[in-house]
Amino acid sequence: MRYSKGSGLTSDDKASITPNIALTLTQVLSENDIAPARMLARFGLTIDDLEDPSFRLSRRQTSGMIAQAIMLLPTLPLGLLVGSKQNVNSLGMVGFAMMTSSTFGEAIEHCLTYHKEGGTMVDIEFMATEQECTAVFRNQGNAAITPFLVEEVTAHLMNIGQAMLGTRTLLKRMEFDYPAPSYVANYRQLFNCPMQFSAPRNCIVCEASLFAVPLNTHNPLAQRQALEHLQRMAMRDPDTPDLIESIESVFRRNWESPPNMAEIAKNLNLTERTLRRHLDQCGMSFQQIRAQMQERRARNLLETRHLTQSEIAEQLGFTDVRSFRRAFKSWTGKTPGDYRINHSLTS
Repeated sequence: MRYSKGSGLTSDDKASITPNIALTLTQVLSENDIAPARMLARFGLTIDDLEDPSFRLSRRQTSGMIAQAIMLLPTLPLGLLVGSKQNVNSLGMVGFAMMTSSTFGEAIEHCLTYHKEGGTMVDIEFMATEQECTAVFRNQGNAAITPFLVEEVTAHLMNIGQAMLGTRTLLKRMEFDYPAPSYVANYRQLFNCPMQFSAPRNCIVCEASLFAVPLNTHNPLAQRQALEHLQRMAMRDPDTPDLIESIESVFRRNWESPPNMAEIAKNLNLTERTLRRHLDQCGMSFQQIRAQMQERRARNLLETRHLTQSEIAEQLGFTDVRSFRRAFKSWTGKTPGDYRINHSLTS
């Protein structure tokens, strides 16, 4: 289902980022005696949102959370800490596709193709010669958080490389386009290679021979299944605004008692008037969002669970089964009973 695009939206408003970084960031905050719930509330979010496999954040939301965390913990190597807490499993299906690859090079190829599905915030450009391979990282957003993003992605990749290749020396050198931070000793300890700060670019360089190393976790069938899943994920609507994603998340937490517009606005730390104005910019009304959420949920319950129509109506917040039946027919052109029968015949 594709939402209308409002003229006031930018690419930074689109909910397309898997919340791996944000979720790990909340763990680092907790370990430093800072309640992450308070920071998330500023963005109308909860921990449950970040732990929802279907939930996506916008670049604006994620960048805002990173900037807020840096302000709260200005002396910590925050990006290194977040990246070091993640491993190949943190990438979800992307990590599974990498682990089931035949060689380390093939694993990195899948990482480059699908790294955005794993939650990476930077663009990655890969260059190779017979002797060495170079990955260049570019942040197209807020330049103030570039050091964090580069730290996060390089520390994460370091963990992945060590998991797949063992104790081999991974990096020949590193370059950073920002000055050396006060905690540069943490860089040297983690990466253990020559590095240059205030360089023209952000990159890591490794021996080309590493990419031919076979992986003992290779499984052709499992890899094909993972890649097919990733291809479907990549087709997910990239134009859903973060506001719509956040509203849908509130609905998912309150199916049996769907919140009204005032309650949604309160959850998102907005006034009702401001919420309505933002929805106008998205080209959507509150009633449309609620109806589309209920329709998707109703289809899912009719297809996958043996609930009665009365039970489904109750789960979706309808006052009676007749109201649910009328609504479902207006959405699909079919009664719930006909829809369930047709699905059973075609599945």
